[in-house]
Amino acid sequence: MNCYYCDKIKLCDPDYADAPAVYDLGSAAPRCARHWRYQCGMCGIPSHFMAVSFCPEADEFFCSDCASERSEVESAFWAWKYYFRYRSPWSGLWVAALDRLEYEDKHPLQRKDVRAKAQAAISSEDYLIRYPQREGQWRPDQDFTDAEIQANWNTNADRWDAGYDEDGDPNRRYQSDEPMLVLLGDVQDQRILDVGCGNGYLCRKLAQQGASMTGVDLSDRFLHIAREREVQEPLGITYHHGSVSDMGFLPGSYFDKAVSNYVLMDVRDFRGTLQHVFRVLRPGSCFVVVISHPCFSCGPGGWMKPALDSPRREDRFAFLVDEYFQSGPVLTQWGDFDPITGYHRPLRDYWQAFIEAGFTVDGFEEPSITERGFRELPLSYTLNSHRISYSCMFRLIKPSRADS
Repeated sequence: MNCYYCDKIKLCDPDYADAPAVYDLGSAAPRCARHWRYQCGMCGIPSHFMAVSFCPEADEFFCSDCASERSEVESAFWAWKYYFRYRSPWSGLWVAALDRLEYEDKHPLQRKDVRAKAQAAISSEDYLIRYPQREGQWRPDQDFTDAEIQANWNTNADRWDAGYDEDGDPNRRYQSDEPMLVLLGDVQDQRILDVGCGNGYLCRKLAQQGASMTGVDLSDRFLHIAREREVQEPLGITYHHGSVSDMGFLPGSYFDKAVSNYVLMDVRDFRGTLQHVFRVLRPGSCFVVVISHPCFSCGPGGWMKPALDSPRREDRFAFLVDEYFQSGPVLTQWGDFDPITGYHRPLRDYWQAFIEAGFTVDGFEEPSITERGFRELPLSYTLNSHRISYSCMFRLIKPSRADS
């Protein structure tokens, strides 16, 4: 049995000296010793060979987690279009990861003076532990109450806010905000309702473009953050604390436009929300809805790859989805957040609810990486930008009285 990585390299370089696999033999990516895992000289934890480098001054291996900085270099070699480089925590030198060092004949195993040290650093693990498999999403025993949803977002609000700037988080900045704003159209001198405004970043963004903004959110912690920023930089934004499913405190036929940015999939009574938004919009107005794509946010979720520890996004070979037609409450684990409450619904449920509320569907988009993303994001992100869509968005119209 050949090494998975040796085979990939040999396809590009027929003269490459491949080696038999001796580690992780039961996996889809069995590996030779050269392409296995190396123990970090700082933290002692073994990592994938592409997530490890070797400091020539300290004569020590170090992992990407212990590196003082990490970056990507766009330079094709063998089967890859870029390589990782890491700054040594000891010397401060930038050093390429082991795959690139091997390509340049600088791998410690290729050097007589440090070969013994390199062999000793190869992890003694026989295989990667895959079970129990970490679930990305699971179904609770019973539905959430609005109070539980509120408490959940209050708990996560500060951690959520810490990942934002004036353009939101990376997903909003590089994927969804630009097409969402195109669907929303001109906002100058428009009265706009932000349905589920969170920390108010979108309210501020639209207010800076001349809109008169009103935001509603269930999380009092999020609203506290939003109101603090309004005090620091007044933009005339009005914030209301309440459920977006029960906005009786807002006047009917008042708003020129409305937007709901990644909110409806977290709302228990999403049909009630649609009915209230329909009520408060003027006839002929639009409502732009952005949600996590139901086709890729159901069941266990997550990318599958032959080498589970690989740092390369392009090593992913499929995205795992399941239980698409099973509507109901879900808990989703994202990073270091407390499991986030939400709801999975197939696309047809949203579409039917839009029509039942009285809207017509005027536009639909499945955003990918924007031009700004291609300019500013590392190649490892953009290589996978057209594989799946993480979100989808709708432009809904409240018919004018003549059309209704």
